[in-house]
Amino acid sequence: MKDYYHTELEAYRGSVEGYSLFALTMLRNSFDAFSALDRERACEIALGKEYLSIKADQLEELGLQFIALHQPVASDLRTISCCMNLITSAERIGRYGKDICHCTYKLPDTPHIEGMMGLDRMAKLTISMLEDVLTAFQRQDLSIIRGFSERDDQVDRMRYLIYEDCISVMENDPKYIPICATYLLVDRYLERCADHACKTAEKVHYMVTGERVDIR
Repeated sequence: MKDYYHTELEAYRGSVEGYSLFALTMLRNSFDAFSALDRERACEIALGKEYLSIKADQLEELGLQFIALHQPVASDLRTISCCMNLITSAERIGRYGKDICHCTYKLPDTPHIEGMMGLDRMAKLTISMLEDVLTAFQRQDLSIIRGFSERDDQVDRMRYLIYEDCISVMENDPKYIPICATYLLVDRYLERCADHACKTAEKVHYMVTGERVDIR
């Protein structure tokens, strides 16, 4: 039977997983609302910001208490460190979701440019990276995050292509400036979320192996 200490540590991991999943869902739903031009839904999703902030503080405090009370070492300490990194990244990811909701409000009352200049593909890749790194954390399975550097490079290439395409469209037809300017914001938010996925992958690798790696 597991002792109380490890039961508590497992419960803490579970809480961090749940919080990370909430933030990921918020990002996914925010982009779906953006794609659908659903301003009402975006408004509802953005309300999750308050929970993000409150829960992040609570989970961080629990992690610090766990360290102070139990003085974990080795893999247990690495697990708590990884959890606290997940909390920080999850809060930022959820806030980027909120920012995408705000971008939905700013869009003009016209249909999207077809394919949203590639934002739809970029969002799918970014969200898949976040899903995979959370699964790797849950299962402590590093095979899931192999190839993350290449996937991040692909996101970066998409970002610059979208940037260049938006600039070209705005130069050729100024009426597209409002919508393309909004696309550029979302472009940046998604790229930052992919960066958080890579940073979390580094922490998961360290948690499992005790070795530090650079995933970019």
